Amino acid sequence: MTKQIILLFLVFLMLSCDSNNHIRTYHLPKIHHTNNETFQTKSQKPQLSGFTWEKPDSWIPSQGSSMRIASFDVPFSTGMGDLSVMELGGDGGGLVANVNRWRGQIGLEPLEESEIRAQAQPGESKIGPYEIFQLINDSNSDTAMLTAILPMNNSTLYIKLTASKDGIIDLEKDFKTFCSSIKHDTNI
Repeated sequence: MTKQIILLFLVFLMLSCDSNNHIRTYHLPKIHHTNNETFQTKSQKPQLSGFTWEKPDSWIPSQGSSMRIASFDVPFSTGMGDLSVMELGGDGGGLVANVNRWRGQIGLEPLEESEIRAQAQPGESKIGPYEIFQLINDSNSDTAMLTAILPMNNSTLYIKLTASKDGIIDLEKDFKTFCSSIKHDTNI
């Protein structure tokens, strides 16, 4: 009887073990919202930030993170970029720390303050001057950035567009126009 139980157990064990992998993966398409109001809106007023700006019609407001005042999906000729607007208290960590953090995110080495300042492109918004930094890693053109730092009295706005090298080049004019249009709306 014991031999029969062992034999049945072995048969059961052999039948239950299967070399096929039963893990299944699924690829679901990304849902794109087609709310006409979203695509036709040219000026956006965040509810709590007190800032307004002009944006290209093609920029699509997106969810982003809780730290962002605004987020946009930014289409360009060969893909989609991500734009974020953040306001941080004081200098938000400072010019050197932020630019070097962004450089590190795309695989570039940190720079000294004098080197960073030499790469700054000046701009003027409705609330004051800002500096733009074009960050491109020529050995990895998949991720590049356009960033703007707009210091104010008690805080600093950080605008960051992440895309490929080609996207950054395609979007540079729109990015500068967006940054220049930023103003503080005292009626909010």
